Order: sequence, then structure tokens, then C-alpha cells
Amino acid sequence: MTKNNRVRQFKLQCLAFLVFGFCSGAFAAQSRTVQCPSDNFAVFVKEFSSNSEVQQAFIASPVIEQSVVATDSEPRVFERKSRVLDLQSLVMLAPDNIAKSGLSMQVQLPNNVIVRDSNGEVLKIFTFKHNDCWVLIRSEDWSLEALLDAQYPKLKALPAERALKRGAMYNQLAIDIESTSSSQLYISALNSYLHGADQGSADAAFAAAGISLSGQAPRLENAKILQLLESAAKSVPEAGIALADFYCDEGNYEETRACVSPEKSLGALVTSAQLGSPDALIQLGGAYETGAIIPSDLARAVACYQEAAQKGNEAGARGVERLSTQGITANNSIHCL
Repeated sequence: MTKNNRVRQFKLQCLAFLVFGFCSGAFAAQSRTVQCPSDNFAVFVKEFSSNSEVQQAFIASPVIEQSVVATDSEPRVFERKSRVLDLQSLVMLAPDNIAKSGLSMQVQLPNNVIVRDSNGEVLKIFTFKHNDCWVLIRSEDWSLEALLDAQYPKLKALPAERALKRGAMYNQLAIDIESTSSSQLYISALNSYLHGADQGSADAAFAAAGISLSGQAPRLENAKILQLLESAAKSVPEAGIALADFYCDEGNYEETRACVSPEKSLGALVTSAQLGSPDALIQLGGAYETGAIIPSDLARAVACYQEAAQKGNEAGARGVERLSTQGITANNSIHCL
């Protein structure tokens, strides 16, 4: 029996069982006549992304589809098995469409394709498996725009706040799922925060610097981190504390060394304290007590600790008590700032 006759016979046999779902995967395997483009994953993806026949021939059945849906409280990851994947979801992979839409496509070895934009609005991950050839087995759509529209419709008119919220959602999803996709979610969180910072959000600028310094997202260049922190510190007290630390260690936490820019570090702490941060007062007290970034001044240190204690900071009260045992008492004529 020739190959074509065997395929025709198999199709006829399957017609009787399709209603029961017995032949979906086998039917696809028997009817596949397209030759495998390549065992080399990068070469395969190049052909798969631009050829609909190759796409149709090398998609598993069932294929896992994943998306993020809105709930009353928080985003929820929804997963389902589909016998047939809508090829429209793969149109974006075509090189012309990638270029026109401002997206980027990354082949991530050994078996993933990542599609995203620079603002964090689009994130799709395609996972393949190799048997006789590469086959698409999983399609993940992490894009949050529809969810944001549903849960936070007012943010449509507030691009900076929308980007900040999107970044926070990506960050939380990355923490919650704890999977191989988490690293890509952190990247999209960083991109969202950077987009929000470009739109004027100080909170987004602080978040971008923070997630970069944390090691969860890619490390930005020091000049960019400094720019973000300096911008955020003008109105976000906590950013001023982070900026003071960065002026000293430049984000190098593992190496103990003298503060690189002590005067700038002190200025950032003063600004943060002026914005109302008790933690900045504590760090100022520590600076005056130890002489780390400014000559030691124990009377000024007590004043800083006392002002922090008055704001309800327990570390401030402990600082006052510690210095009092050394005979350093509060002097109401001396102020921290």
C-alpha cells in the first residue's frame, strides 16, 4: 500500500471516531507531510515563524495554552489543553509583523521563543519539544493589557500609573508562579517600570532601580540606576535612602570599602529626612555616631535618633538609650537637620 493510500485509509477510519476525540493527535501525525525544516532549533524557528504550513504541521495536539485572566482580587494564571491552536496567534512571529509592531523575538536555547515589546505590554513565550522534529507544545501569553483594562479602566488615561501597575503585576506573578517563566516576567516588570519612569512616575523610577539592583531583573548600567534614583529621590523618601547607599557602594554589596561619595550620600539622607522618612533619620544618626560619611558628632546623632523616636521609630529610641549609657544626653538646642 502506498503512503498516500495509507493516509486516505487512516482518515476514513478516523472519521468514525473523531466525535469521541480518539484520533486528534494521531491524525495530525499521519497527515503531516511537511518535511522537518531543521534539527537546529534556531534554523527551525526561522522557518516556523514565517511559514504557516510548517506551523500547522509542527504543533502538538493537544497543545497547552496559558494566559492571565482577571479575577475579583488578583490576576490568575489560566491553563488549558487545546486540540488545535489558532494559527492567528502565531502570525505575530512573521519577521515583517515583528518589525512593523515594534516587537522583538528572541530564540532562547534550548527550546523557547520569547516575543516582547520594550514597554512591557507584550510578553509571549513559546515552548518546543524535539522528537523526530521540533514541535510547539506550549504557548504562554503573559500580556496584561486586557486585564488592566478590566480591573483598572481609569488607568487608560494615566500611562505612567498604568505602567507602574503593570510592572507590579508582573513582579507579583513572577513571585507566585516560581517557574522557568519567572525570569521573563521580571524582565517585563523592569521594562514596565522603565516605561513608567519615562512617563514621569517617580515611584516607577524607584521600582526600576530596585528590581535591577535586586538581581531579579537584568542589571542596568550604574549611570542609568543613578539617574533613576536621583529622579525618584526628589519625591520618594525611600528612594533617597537607596540613593545614599548607592552613592557609597555603587550597588556593590559584597565588597566592603570606604564610601565613594560621602557628601552626596549625606545630602541624599538629608533630603529623605526632610521628606519625612524616620529611616533616613536613623541612618543620619548612625552616620554621625560612627563617623562613616561625616565627622563623628554624638550630640547630633542623639538628636537624629530622638527625632526618629518621636515619629514612632523603635530604632530611634534604642539609639537614644545606647548613647545615654555613654553619657551623651539630648540637647534641645541641637537638631538633626
